[in-house]
Amino acid sequence: MTTLAIVEAFAHLPDPRRGAGQRHSQALCLALFTLAVAAGCRGFLAIGDWLEAYHEELVELFAPPKRRLPSYSTIRRVLLNVDYEQYSVCLARFFQIRPRAGEMLAVDGKHLCGSYQNRQRALYN
Repeated sequence: MTTLAIVEAFAHLPDPRRGAGQRHSQALCLALFTLAVAAGCRGFLAIGDWLEAYHEELVELFAPPKRRLPSYSTIRRVLLNVDYEQYSVCLARFFQIRPRAGEMLAVDGKHLCGSYQNRQRALYN
């Protein structure tokens, strides 16, 4: 597999998955997830459609073993066990973002769309 900066950004995250049956690296799954979300995908089925639409380009770019990309369900399973605090640190380092003390880096759609803030305002008003 080609070593790209986005894959390297997640290469040192501990992988909680068992070694048996692992076909795709956690770093590749997280890199594809990050790129899919950056491309506007709002769910796992959308990620699956994105992977299918850009399959050849992604295979050429990432050069995965046996020219196979992880499915959206594999990416979903990886995300179920990832340490989001460490993921956000890796993501901030990749994008060269230096959060201020106490500041959080929002990586989910609710924070990005502002619905979390709207809900908080509704609770306190």
